[in-house]
Amino acid sequence: MHQNQNTNQHESAWLNGEISTEEFLQKAHSIDSDSVLLKALSKTSGFDAPSKKTKHNAWAELEKKISEEKSQKVIPLYRSYWMGIAASLILAIGAFFIFKQSSTSTNQTIIATSFAEVQTVYLPDSSIVYLNAGSKISFSERQWQEERTLELSGEAFFEVKKGSDFTVETNLGDVVVLGTSFNVKERKDILEVACKTGKVKVIIKPSGDYQIITPGQILATKGGKFKNVAPISPSYIDNWRRGDFDFESVMLSEVFEELERQYDVSLEFDLNDIQDRPYTGYFNNKNLTEALQLVCSPMGLNFKIEEKKVKIMSRGVQTP
Repeated sequence: MHQNQNTNQHESAWLNGEISTEEFLQKAHSIDSDSVLLKALSKTSGFDAPSKKTKHNAWAELEKKISEEKSQKVIPLYRSYWMGIAASLILAIGAFFIFKQSSTSTNQTIIATSFAEVQTVYLPDSSIVYLNAGSKISFSERQWQEERTLELSGEAFFEVKKGSDFTVETNLGDVVVLGTSFNVKERKDILEVACKTGKVKVIIKPSGDYQIITPGQILATKGGKFKNVAPISPSYIDNWRRGDFDFESVMLSEVFEELERQYDVSLEFDLNDIQDRPYTGYFNNKNLTEALQLVCSPMGLNFKIEEKKVKIMSRGVQTP
């Protein structure tokens, strides 16, 4: 009985603001109290939903703890009053977490292609994106009318309807146009932009330097610097949409990476053995054996296909 009186005194002092939560916990623990208030404060004092668990799981766990305490004892009137306030506070905290999570949602539409896959994407203004294999775009449909901006990783060809600025953002630079058609390719530290119709403005990151290219021109950047602007036949700019891939002085390792993307295979090779040399040539994505022959034969290489793996070796190395 004496223990319960002490507990009630401590609870009353805490509810009246005469002692702090820390002081209440120390006093109640010192008399080995089974106070519902003590247990509730002990369980909620270290509550940290955002960093330790999902909000849903944290909320469910806390609800369960409160329910357990309610089922174990009949709570006096003034304790019920406190528990009502505590529950209201917890609900408010939960609502804040949910609101914060909703307000920070990006509401982005994300479209990605796997290896050996090409997609045609129609944007909200009827502009068209042809997405190459192993590539991804993301954009906000809700904000599209105010700002025609999307993010690209990989390669895509764009046919843009006339209107406000249309911006393609990549990690290496941004491409800004009005109404035009153009190709953007971002792989590793190289950004290539080719203009088929209209004018294209290319802004490199992080310097903000820019250049404008016109139909029949291709611009390349490497390591955050403009590499060169060269002529290109308009028919070659988006020939990958037909499954054709042309290369002019492209390093062999990059050609092999494109083969992997287009055929969804894994190429095994030793650069010390085959040497990473520039390749000029062509392949298509219709027949793997034929594509490998077109790349390997002029480079003096052999290959062996084993299901989804391809071994590449120099002709001086015996095929196992």
